[in-house]
Amino acid sequence: MTNSRNISFVKLLNFLLIFACSSSFSFNVYADINSSKKLVAKKAAIIKTLHKKATKALVNAAQDKNYVNYLEAQSPKNKNTLRKKVDQISLKVQQRFHVEEMCLIHKDGPKLARIVRNKVAYDLSPDESSAVFFAPGFSLKPKSSYISPIYMSPDADKLVLAYVTPIKALDNNEAILHYEHGLSVFQKALSKGLSDDERVIAVNQAGLVVSDSNNVIVNNKKGDSETVSDYLRPFSFAGNSLEAIKSKAESQTAIMDTEGSTYHAAYQQVKTWTIIALSK
Repeated sequence: MTNSRNISFVKLLNFLLIFACSSSFSFNVYADINSSKKLVAKKAAIIKTLHKKATKALVNAAQDKNYVNYLEAQSPKNKNTLRKKVDQISLKVQQRFHVEEMCLIHKDGPKLARIVRNKVAYDLSPDESSAVFFAPGFSLKPKSSYISPIYMSPDADKLVLAYVTPIKALDNNEAILHYEHGLSVFQKALSKGLSDDERVIAVNQAGLVVSDSNNVIVNNKKGDSETVSDYLRPFSFAGNSLEAIKSKAESQTAIMDTEGSTYHAAYQQVKTWTIIALSK
């Protein structure tokens, strides 16, 4: 009888140990999943805020009557006076947001006014009509904005994205106001404040890695190449494509990297970027 009780006690003890270990494992898994979800929500919110502030500043600047007055001015003297006022508006925006370049572009293609970083520039391109932001910008309604795909800026000599808003004058979109933001501001925001067990990656609509908290991305122009894929690598994590990572995030499936570390992923879409958070 005593032996039978001892056996039953041992079985119960083993069961409790297995249950405790299982519960602890499940708790850790769910903790990792929740950590990833919280992290990606936080980083996505930061990027959304950066976009919101940038677009608001640009759209607000475009409402200054000096832009319309400049576009509608007939005499060279008036145009020259108003051009200086337009330059000052751009410089004030630059002081607040540290944009790489800001310019006013006519519907026929030429740049009408331009600053580069904190200086007025007088070398104006005669035709910007092939720029990635040109057609989308002129198709907008007043007080709205467009954020372009990433491109190599010929003015800043680095990878940037453009914010654009139209300016209505003479009863149509006579010009667009445009500025460029370097990627470093987004990369720093996404990589800041992470623990050793966390990693954040941003992927653009072309499947290229825009930001990776574990790797430095070179944004400055190298040689003569203006091809974005020469600077940004295709996304892959532990042999998984972007779609595979999304699927595993949705199904809460763990991901093991080549070093044997296990991660749980979460993602959010912000404009054309996919923000991915990985937690060990």
